[in-house]
This record gives sequence, structure tokens and C-alpha cells, in this order.
Amino acid sequence: RKFKGNDLWTTLIVLPMMLSPAVVGNFWTFLYQPQIGLFNYAVSFFTGIDPSSFQMIGDVSLAPWAIVIVDTWMWTPFVMLICLAGLRSIPDYIYEAAEIDRASKWRQFWTITVPMVLPFLMLAVLFRGIENFKMFDLVVQLTGGGPGSVTELTSINLKREAFEKWRTGYASAYAIILFVTVFGLASIYVKALNKVKER
Repeated sequence: RKFKGNDLWTTLIVLPMMLSPAVVGNFWTFLYQPQIGLFNYAVSFFTGIDPSSFQMIGDVSLAPWAIVIVDTWMWTPFVMLICLAGLRSIPDYIYEAAEIDRASKWRQFWTITVPMVLPFLMLAVLFRGIENFKMFDLVVQLTGGGPGSVTELTSINLKREAFEKWRTGYASAYAIILFVTVFGLASIYVKALNKVKER
């Protein structure tokens, strides 16, 4: 539904996805600093834990979650816009007919909203899945693949094999296998998406 200041709030919400992943990585690196970062102090405020007692990007168990938090913060607006487009594509007369049939809001949600928005949700999952396979600069700026190799993504490993170890043949084969894997999975997923659309 439209509301006062709708356009302004939509613009503010989508700001994170307008930023470069490298910029976002640098920005959150400062937020995650245990001594001066605001993230640790925010966690401390809500939980009472000493802010200097944990390191989001320096701890083996917390580093993956640090990336998940940043990626979610950055790309949730993108998924939100796709879902919003799906919701606004549902004709009003369908809900009006459901109200005439005395369907509850809960019933309308599960029998009208979810089935009609499902293709848009699946499309969002497809885009995010492909994007995560390509993720590189955000993780490089945040953790550099560390600590150790806990957050070393396929793209980071590929770069190290090609440009640090100079195993170019291996890296080329690696890249082709990665491309074929992503392309194959995406093709299967698109077929499933088309079947959902045909319902």
C-alpha cells in the first residue's frame, strides 16, 4: 500500500545496494573493529558482553557470520524491491472476490499472495545465488579469506591459484568447471521457475 513518504523511504532503504561492494567492505571493517567499532558496542548494549571480548572478522567461528550480516544488509533491499513488484502485480479484484467469499486475511495470504509472489521470490533467490558465486571484493576487503581459509570463497581461491601461485592451467580449468556448474544449476532452477509460473 502507498503511504506518505513512500518514495523517500524506498530510496533510503535501497541505498546499501547502490554502494560498491569494496566500499561496503571497508565501511564494515571499521564497524567490526573490537576497540573502536560500533558493532561490538551495539552487541554489548543489548547483551552485556564486553565489546573487546570478541572479534567478528578475527574469530574463526564468527567471521562467516560477519560476511552473512554484511551481505544481508547490502542485498535485502534488492530482494525487497523484487517482492514489492510481485505484490503490486497482484490485481485488487482477486482480494475483493476473496473478501466476498469471506476468506480471512490469513487464508488470502496463503492462497493468493504467496502463490502469486512465489515466482518473484524464486527469481530473487536465483539472482542472489548467482551473485554469491561471484562474490569477491566484499570478502577480500572484510577478511581477505581469513582467518586461515575459513572465508576463502571459490573466487578468492581462483584468484590465488591464477595470480599468486601462477597455476594458470589449473585456474582456467577451475573457472570453466565453476561456470558450467553455475550455468547448469541456473538452467535447472529456471525450468522449475517456469513450471511455477505456468500454474
